[in-house]
Amino acid sequence: MKFQLNPYSRNATLEEVVADIKAVALRLGKNTLTSADYAKHGRFSPDTARRRCGSWFKALSLAELRRSRTLGVSAQDCLADLKSVAEKLGKQTVTVQEYRDLGRYASSTVAHHLGSWFKALDQAGLKRTRVLGISNEEYFANLEDLWIRLGRQPNYAEVQKPFSKYSVRAYDHRFGSWRNALEAFVENMDQDEEQAPAQELPPQPARSEPSLLPRHKTSRSISDRLRFKVLRRDNFRCVLCGNSPAITPGVPLEPDHIIPWSEGGETVMDNLQTLCRRCNGGRSNLSLAEHDLNGQPGAEATRDPRPGSSSLSADVEGEHDDLRKPF
Repeated sequence: MKFQLNPYSRNATLEEVVADIKAVALRLGKNTLTSADYAKHGRFSPDTARRRCGSWFKALSLAELRRSRTLGVSAQDCLADLKSVAEKLGKQTVTVQEYRDLGRYASSTVAHHLGSWFKALDQAGLKRTRVLGISNEEYFANLEDLWIRLGRQPNYAEVQKPFSKYSVRAYDHRFGSWRNALEAFVENMDQDEEQAPAQELPPQPARSEPSLLPRHKTSRSISDRLRFKVLRRDNFRCVLCGNSPAITPGVPLEPDHIIPWSEGGETVMDNLQTLCRRCNGGRSNLSLAEHDLNGQPGAEATRDPRPGSSSLSADVEGEHDDLRKPF
């Protein structure tokens, strides 16, 4: 199973980018746009516009819009304005996003005149805003959290504090671009893990009868990578009630053993399903059929809960059609 990224703007033409900038300005009722405005409302990223047009100023000119900041700014002007923003915030540091919101100039102008954003902070006597030495795994863990909370791939404008631990610029700096970061994340999450093969267990004995269960081949704990794969396969939806972060922001999703681990179930893709915390709490060690008969959350659902069923609209292949058989 491979994760799928949203269509890339690599093939976007100059005309398409310029037309989209004009459309955003028209929607916002403005005669100019900042790159931050376009990042929030545009079809493409500001970086795509810069690459196609040569610079953000040239993009505005091609779109017949007014330039969004004053030319002829000096390094002293940038330094004074950065200190002014820090005083307004009452802080000893200023993030790029905070400066974009409150500063007089573009953050890229400040970085250009003073060498870099970190050098600008140093010259203004402010603390640096980012801890160095962050590993790729930490960036991936943050991206995984965003993806799960949204129930979809995060977009460029959403990767900012406090929603994201790291800014999109941090991903650009580490991986070369936001798209490169997404591709590296997907490649990392798609790496195979050593797991037991898909199990084909005989019918389970009655609960009252003692049973000799096979020795476990996998750990009970579910790794972050396997957790993400299960949630992605199930389209970030609870397979019992259909709830998801895309419908109810903040709803917690959890991977659950279909055949309970205590009864011989292994921690493998074919024996895991996505449940919301409410359904998982009501299910306990019950099978799907027993869960519905006892009137727990999801009892009213008559749809096939398996990934790939049309009622869930999951974008997965039919290789999982034999999942979630009640035991």
